[in-house]
Amino acid sequence: MRYLCILLLSLLAACASQLPGFILSPQVFWPQSNQLQQSRFAFNVADVRGQQYTLRLQQGAKVQHIGTANDVRAQLEQTLAQAFTAQGASLTADSSKRLTIKISQLQAIVDQRTLEHAVTNQVALTVFVEHPQGTFSKTYSGDSSFTAPFKMDIAAVERELRVLTEQVLTQLLQDNSWQQLLRG
Repeated sequence: MRYLCILLLSLLAACASQLPGFILSPQVFWPQSNQLQQSRFAFNVADVRGQQYTLRLQQGAKVQHIGTANDVRAQLEQTLAQAFTAQGASLTADSSKRLTIKISQLQAIVDQRTLEHAVTNQVALTVFVEHPQGTFSKTYSGDSSFTAPFKMDIAAVERELRVLTEQVLTQLLQDNSWQQLLRG
């Protein structure tokens, strides 16, 4: 009986220390217009991060790298493709114009301390346009941080990274410089 109690307590402790799935699902808030009307281009999102994790949890000398439960690259590609078509763009793979959005950095770094945790979020997205006249590249980035008491709240970290990602996407979408290349 004693061994059974120890086994149950061990299993319970192991379950309590596991992190729930980390989900990042940013949305795009782009005013309705016809900015990309009659633009025809190929589009994709490429994840070029050196590390394929989104959450880095550091507790003293112990470091955990945690990926997202969803495919962030595919999520961003789908969300942005819907936004581009809503703006009047025609997305086609056989176009001479190509828009690639590269995920250069997308991570939340959590430093878990005894009585608090500090979170630093970093997002960098690069627009890369290839067209018959040449290429264009521009990086949009942002970072944020917060400190909160006690243990990390995974939902708060997800929310803050999602909000920062949406802010960087808004910067990217409101910049007319790359859109002109796709329209012309």
